[in-house]
Amino acid sequence: MHKHFLMKVEEYVRFILETRTPSQNGYHNLAHTKDVVESCVEIGIGEKVSPDDLEMIQIAAWFHDLGYIEKTEGHEELSAMFASNFLTEEHFPNDRIETVICCILSTRVPQNPMNNLEKIICDADLSHFGRKTFFEWNNKFRVEYEHYSHRRLTEYEWITKTIDFVTRHNFFTDYALQNFSTQKKENLRQLQLQLEHVLDQTK
Repeated sequence: MHKHFLMKVEEYVRFILETRTPSQNGYHNLAHTKDVVESCVEIGIGEKVSPDDLEMIQIAAWFHDLGYIEKTEGHEELSAMFASNFLTEEHFPNDRIETVICCILSTRVPQNPMNNLEKIICDADLSHFGRKTFFEWNNKFRVEYEHYSHRRLTEYEWITKTIDFVTRHNFFTDYALQNFSTQKKENLRQLQLQLEHVLDQTK
């Protein structure tokens, strides 16, 4: 059941993202969604969740940013609606639909997960903070952010904004804390070095 149903979910979401993602969404697109799904599996297995729970967080991960095809503000509610409609049509159990929706809504920033499944998807959504791919993803996010805020940020503005966001962020699961904290510290150190370099240039 799990594998077959997850393939159905993936096909549905993948088609929508491939055909309806705005071209300016260089970060919130299929690549990010796939990354979050894979991270959910990694963290979920690390947290020793049951097969049913692993299925639900993967479904939530596939849908979690689908609302970005239409809007940035309030995209989580739209993503949850997409998931609810699809899962209801597929006769997915109501209590499990509710779990999936709660997981999707828990990814709102600032994150405030209420249980372990919500903690897993929240950690998966921002797992790049603790990975070597951080700067690659962050550059994609910058381009998209500047597009929607209708202005170019200076290097100083962007780096300080990023430092603030990463510093205020917390990982929630034991797995993420054990496996991503060291690289997250290193990424922050690199950001501080970039900031010092920018400040030196303005002297």
